[in-house]
Amino acid sequence: MKPTNTEVKIYEAHGQAHCPACTHNVDVMITYKGRHAKVTPGQKCPRCGSSIDAGFVLRYDQAA
Repeated sequence: MKPTNTEVKIYEAHGQAHCPACTHNVDVMITYKGRHAKVTPGQKCPRCGSSIDAGFVLRYDQAA
């Protein structure tokens, strides 16, 4: 049986994501919890100005 009191830490780091509107890779803030990385909500693409919440995370910078 799994323990139910486990806490997963949430981290933020710089990274790149693919903008679905302008099809460019742009620098954004990435939020990752455990092994799951997502674009931090509320960011705009610096190239076209559209919301980048649905962008695919390409890489995130994390120190070893």
